[in-house]
Amino acid sequence: MNKRGLESSLTELYGVVYGGAVADRLSFAHELAHCYGRELLADEVIAAQLKLTLQRARLLEQQMTVMEMGKTCSACAVRPDGGCCSYYMTNENDGLQLFMNILAGLEVSVVRDDGVECSFLGSRGCILLLKPLFCLNYNCAEIKQVSAPADLGRLEQKTGDLLRAQVVLEQLLIAFLQRQS
Repeated sequence: MNKRGLESSLTELYGVVYGGAVADRLSFAHELAHCYGRELLADEVIAAQLKLTLQRARLLEQQMTVMEMGKTCSACAVRPDGGCCSYYMTNENDGLQLFMNILAGLEVSVVRDDGVECSFLGSRGCILLLKPLFCLNYNCAEIKQVSAPADLGRLEQKTGDLLRAQVVLEQLLIAFLQRQS
């Protein structure tokens, strides 16, 4: 393929993965899982990176549990002004990030479509294990106020570890998809 053709196919791929409606991105993620899921899970490099990424996600979850962030965020979410998981956050989810969750074995679907809260916000919190950058990186004033500085430092370290792992996994998936076109 010549450079112009490659640029065109990359632009098209990026448009589907990162643009358009979330329903289209989710449909694309399910289509990828159907077409390539087994092959990707059999790939030693991708499988190892997925395993590392999931380990990092679980370590972050453990830190969030230690900090009782579920309790803090739930108390905020029921207030009239709501919490951080607004409908706007739905659009932070890209097709590859949704696909990574499917590869991780999660049942990924739109949980709600009320135009108020994030479409992936279930009754016990986010249904996604691998989340968008903003969802992982943002710590509101309430979290900062009720958390010990050492806990916040550990939270930021574990968040950074997970984000780096997710980026590597995403790069591997993009390279794989480029080879398919």
